[in-house]
Amino acid sequence: MRPLNLPILLLIVVIGAGFGAQMLETLASRGHSLPIAGWLTTAVMLAMGAVLLAYGIPLRRYMVESEERRVHPSLAPRRHQIDLPTAFRTVLLARASAYTGAVVGGIFAGQTLYLMVTGTGDPLAAILPTGAAAVVGIGLAILGVVVERWGQLPPDDGDGSGESTGESAGLGH
Repeated sequence: MRPLNLPILLLIVVIGAGFGAQMLETLASRGHSLPIAGWLTTAVMLAMGAVLLAYGIPLRRYMVESEERRVHPSLAPRRHQIDLPTAFRTVLLARASAYTGAVVGGIFAGQTLYLMVTGTGDPLAAILPTGAAAVVGIGLAILGVVVERWGQLPPDDGDGSGESTGESAGLGH
């Protein structure tokens, strides 16, 4: 599995921001009330990040211990254990979180900018919760990228099979 493409994630954030701002502009021009993100949106995305971190930390510990054992072989029992399906699911959760955070963070960032530029939003009731949702969404995207990188396997050591490319392979290979 190839690592997440950061320019694509950034493009998703930018397109999402444009979509969020345009959505509010269209609703405002037609006389509709504007949908505003509440604090629950921020809390849900924080919970998603906590779950991702709860699965990502054991993966990181296992990978760090594996690297230590590769450099300094040992017959001592492992301190950290993780099975392959759990590691793979953690990497997939990280990828999904990165895309979700990029989309949601971009949309709410665009809405926040629209509310601030036009002055139509109350700072405490509209701009602050929407801005918090944007920040937490982008933070979830960043956390997803970080946890996904934690699950990357090191490059092949060159076992003579001729398939070593020198790139990091994901857990999906």
